[in-house]
Amino acid sequence: MSRTIVDLDARATVLDASERLAAAPPDGDIALMVAPGAPVLRSGVFLEVLRAEVGPRRLSLVTTDARARSVASAVHVPAYASLSALERHELDPTERLEKARRAAIASARPGTVAAPPPSLGRIAGIGGSLLAAALILAGLLLPEATVRVAPAAQPIGPLDLVVRGTTGGTADVTLKTVTQPVTAKVPGTATGARTEEVRAKGGVQLENKTTDDVRVAKGSIFRTADGMQFLSAADVTVPRSVIVPPFTIFVGRVTVGVDAAVAGPTGNVAPGRITIGPDPNRYSATNPEPTSGGEIKRIPIVRLEDYEAALKKAPDALKAAGDQQLERWLREPRPGEQVVPQVLVRQTSIAPTPTDVVGKEAFEITVQGIATAYVAPDAQPRRAIASRLRDAAETGNDVDDRGVVFDVTKLTVTEEGVTWNVTARGRQAKRVDRAATARLLAGRQVREAERVLEAERLLMVRLDWRPEWWPFLPLVDARITIQEEQ
Repeated sequence: MSRTIVDLDARATVLDASERLAAAPPDGDIALMVAPGAPVLRSGVFLEVLRAEVGPRRLSLVTTDARARSVASAVHVPAYASLSALERHELDPTERLEKARRAAIASARPGTVAAPPPSLGRIAGIGGSLLAAALILAGLLLPEATVRVAPAAQPIGPLDLVVRGTTGGTADVTLKTVTQPVTAKVPGTATGARTEEVRAKGGVQLENKTTDDVRVAKGSIFRTADGMQFLSAADVTVPRSVIVPPFTIFVGRVTVGVDAAVAGPTGNVAPGRITIGPDPNRYSATNPEPTSGGEIKRIPIVRLEDYEAALKKAPDALKAAGDQQLERWLREPRPGEQVVPQVLVRQTSIAPTPTDVVGKEAFEITVQGIATAYVAPDAQPRRAIASRLRDAAETGNDVDDRGVVFDVTKLTVTEEGVTWNVTARGRQAKRVDRAATARLLAGRQVREAERVLEAERLLMVRLDWRPEWWPFLPLVDARITIQEEQ
C-alpha cells in the first residue's frame, strides 16, 4: 500500500498539520514527520484530532522527540524514531524484529483476518471515542480570545537632527511656495537748504487835505517815524475833500497797499506807525492795521547724499512689508498645511531716480518686490523627525509619530529650500507582530502567557476569552485576536 509522508517543521501547529493532511492524496497511509518541539506535539489531543481526520487510513508519527512518541503511544498512534524505523516497523529504535516477524507484519492486509462480530461494548466504545473526538474538535474550534497588549516604552533622545525640505521632492519634506507682490515707502530727509526773503505787507489810508484830486504814483515811499520805509503797490487817486456850507466837510479818502522796502521781520509794524507820506501838505497817511508776513525763510532742499541715505533703508522697508504679508499668510486657514514662518523678499523696482528728486524740497522712495514663503504638509517636519528617531531606535522597536517632541534650534530659509535644525525626543516601543504573538500564546495558561509576553517586552493589558470554563488560551492561534494598546 502507498504511503504519504507529511513533513512539518518546529513551528507547526495542529492547524498547520490539519491543512497539510487535507491536501494529502486520498489513498494510502499517512506518516507525519515532525521536528522536535513543534506545538502539534504538545498534547495527545492534537494527535487524536489528526487521527480522526485521516479516517480509516493508517496515521503514523515520525519524530526524534521521545516524549512526543510516548504521548502518541498513549493515544494509540504508532510512533517511530526515524523513517528507516518506520520502514522496518520498529516502534522503538532499540527493538530489533526478526525477519520472519517483519515479513508477517508487512504482509498483513486489511481483511485477511475475519473481523469479530460487533458487541454492545465495542459499539459503546466507538461511540465514546467519537464523542471524545467531537469534544476535542469543539475545544479546538469553539474557544476564542482577545488579548490587548501594550509594548513597553522607553525614551529615545534627545538627538540633534537636521531635516531639509525642497520643492523638488528629493528631500525629507516636499514643499510648495506662495508668492505676493509687496510695496514699501521710504520717506526721505532733505538736509540741504536755501533762504527766501519775504517783505511785510499792509495798507495805508490816505486823507486829502485839499479840494483837488491828488494822484499818488505806484512806488511812492511811506515811512514810520523811525525811518522804516514802505512802497505803494499801485497808482491811486485821493479824491478831493468837499466843504458844504455852512460848516460840513467831506474828506476824500483812499487806501493803498504797501510793501516793506526791506525784507524780513523788521517790516512787521503795529497799527498807526506808518504816518509820513511823500506829500504831507496835500494828504495825510496812516496804517489802520498792522503790516505782516515779513520774514527770511529757510527752505530745505534734497541733496544726492539724502537720496543715497534713503536708498540704504529700502531693503529693510521691503523686508518689513514681506513680514507683514507673512503674518497674513500665517493667519489664513490652510487645511492640512502649514506656512514656514520665514519669508524671502526679492526687489523688483525702485523709484524715483536721483535726478528726479535732487534739488527738490521733499521726496519719498517707493520700492517694490515679490514676497515668497514655503508651505509644508501639516504632518511635517514631525513625520520626518520621527523617521530619523525610528532609524536610531533599537532593532525591532518602533517610534510613534504622535509622541515625538522637538524644538527648532535654527530655521534657515533660502532660495533652495528650508533647513530645520532640531533637538528631538520620543518614545520607542517593541513593534508588535500580531500573528507571531498569537502563535506564542496558543494553548498556554494565562500566567504562562503573561510571562511569555513579558519576555517579548509586552504587557498584557486585558484578556477576554470564551467559553470561560476553558482553562487555556485557544489551541489554534487563528482563534486568538491580538490588539495593540495605543
